[in-house]
Amino acid sequence: MLDCPGGASDFGARIRELGGRAVSADPQYALSPQELGRLVDGEQARVNAWVHAQPDRFGLRPGAPWPLAAAWRATAEGFLSDYRRCRTEGSGHYVSAALPALPFPDREFTLVISGFLLFSYTDRFDLDFHLSAVRELLRVCCGQVRLHPLNDSSGRPYPYMRKFLDILHGEGVTSRLLDVTSSSDPRDDRTLVLVPRTVTR
Repeated sequence: MLDCPGGASDFGARIRELGGRAVSADPQYALSPQELGRLVDGEQARVNAWVHAQPDRFGLRPGAPWPLAAAWRATAEGFLSDYRRCRTEGSGHYVSAALPALPFPDREFTLVISGFLLFSYTDRFDLDFHLSAVRELLRVCCGQVRLHPLNDSSGRPYPYMRKFLDILHGEGVTSRLLDVTSSSDPRDDRTLVLVPRTVTR
């Protein structure tokens, strides 16, 4: 499996604990464990402030703490512990890389997941970037690419989804939507599944 961008997620570590093979890719993995730890601290403070600025969206009572803050921190701590160990061992489980150019061979991974990058920042990334990034994820995949969520950071659906899918369908990529339940934002209720041309469903 490939998690790209991996961020401060313990997804890869959990997959490996279960006996699977997982690689996480993110440009921030060029940082040392100490530098990355400081970045994670800053991001937790930023996300906490962002959540509290939208209490209705996240079901917060006035003055109440964000219920998921402790779980978020535990996940980050698990990631940082695994990141430190993997950096010491040189395992290659964390790769410094950024879309739309990944240092992996074609069809390297059975499952590719990408969360909270594509569709999340429409003010930063245009349609061409989305297409280039997804083509790269499809290139390294021999099974499924899963993208989540399909909303931007304000909860608005990606406005160019129809055109995005039409272009990919024209290139032989099939797609379907999965209904999911988000633990944090009820609007993040769908995941997009893409299958490259060369894969038989």
